[in-house]
Amino acid sequence: MRVPVATGTLAAAALAGLLVWTLAVPVGDLSLELADGRTVGPGAVVLAAVAGGAAAWLLLALLARTRRGRARWAMIAVVVLLLSLGSPALAGASGGALPVLLLMHLLVGGMLILGLRRSAVPRAAGGRTVSTEAP
Repeated sequence: MRVPVATGTLAAAALAGLLVWTLAVPVGDLSLELADGRTVGPGAVVLAAVAGGAAAWLLLALLARTRRGRARWAMIAVVVLLLSLGSPALAGASGGALPVLLLMHLLVGGMLILGLRRSAVPRAAGGRTVSTEAP
């Protein structure tokens, strides 16, 4: 597991979500309000990305030790991302807020899936090859 790649992925995903929020809310003058009156703010965006990413990273660390663990993790991650796309609508987002929240979910989730999966790639053997053949 490459920790710098994973932590960079979490940071990049949180910043990407924050960028979408910034373009939609302060720049685009859109209110990301849910049906119960709650508003999606920058703290919630960052917290959701980091918490979701940390949970995904933990699961990947556990599954990467098993046979085909990275592939299983990727399937689980894609299913979780697809299920998460229903949460903005279930929370009552509508109008312009709904597509923005869906975009945030897709962007942050996609970055986490691609980046964290890359972090689980074992390091190369320093460019060396190992032969099991006798001379």
